[in-house]
Amino acid sequence: MSTISAVSSNTTVTNDYTTSNKNSSSNTLDTNEFLTVLAAELKYQDPSDPVSATEYVSQEAQISSLSSLNDIKGTLNNYAAYSLIGKEATYSTTDSSGATKTGTGTVSAVTISGSNTYVTIGNSKVNFDSITNVENATTTTA
Repeated sequence: MSTISAVSSNTTVTNDYTTSNKNSSSNTLDTNEFLTVLAAELKYQDPSDPVSATEYVSQEAQISSLSSLNDIKGTLNNYAAYSLIGKEATYSTTDSSGATKTGTGTVSAVTISGSNTYVTIGNSKVNFDSITNVENATTTTA
């Protein structure tokens, strides 16, 4: 079977509430891309050494399972990020020059952009995965 290094797609995602364009480049295949590759492989396969249809069905099931698990992971990350609002969080990121930036502050907002979840800590917008520590915010009373 052939290996695909990267797949780019430009699809329109539509549901009852919103319509948006989804541009992505990743190392994964969605169902339609898998079926396109499958059709090409069936068209050009060696007739003296055919591949079992069961193998293709198994691969399709694995792709569907991984896609569902990625969706669940994204949803859990979003819920976890929202639970941080009002708490003190420490983060560590690496910028484009390779320098490590760390900071601590109160999480004030959550932004979801595509499959990425960001939290606002002070004046910084930080990827949720960059958070290294979380504590309840300390309050002072006068």
